[in-house]
Amino acid sequence: MAVARKHFARTGYSEAEIAEIAAEARVTTGAVYHHFASKKGLFTAVAEDLEGEIARAAASVAGDEPWQRLRLGFEKLIDLCAAPAVQRIIFVEAPQVIGPEAWRKIELQYAFGALRKVLASLREAGVIKPYPVDLIARTLLALLHETAAEVSRSKHDPAVRAQISEMVTGVFDVFLARPRM
Repeated sequence: MAVARKHFARTGYSEAEIAEIAAEARVTTGAVYHHFASKKGLFTAVAEDLEGEIARAAASVAGDEPWQRLRLGFEKLIDLCAAPAVQRIIFVEAPQVIGPEAWRKIELQYAFGALRKVLASLREAGVIKPYPVDLIARTLLALLHETAAEVSRSKHDPAVRAQISEMVTGVFDVFLARPRM
């Protein structure tokens, strides 16, 4: 999986060769096809594994309250998602290779699903305004996609990252039921 991730990130799905992946991983192509029925199956497993890894890392942030953990986790997500491998595999190729519907189901298990769960509890607790949870989650995921891409395009320029953090704070503040003090 690690070798496949490296190949898919470097050359993309269409250019990645199962034979090269197998050789570098020191397994046979038959072994690859035994575990993953196809190149698409291998790519799907890599993308899903990466999605889970990112979600676990974002969920591992510490904070005294759920809103604070969500904010800190989102900032961490921006940096994780700015990585070239994530940009290519998760944001560019996964929806195309796996298909939008199948990829959406995977996202529901990880980023989108986790975000919906946290937002629902925050809404129920009166921390955020009673907007539709799915709409907030989709808005935040779009924000994540674009801000991570900008961090990546800027080659992690600290000035750009600071501006993004300021803008993200402003967007998050819109959802708060009570203004921050």
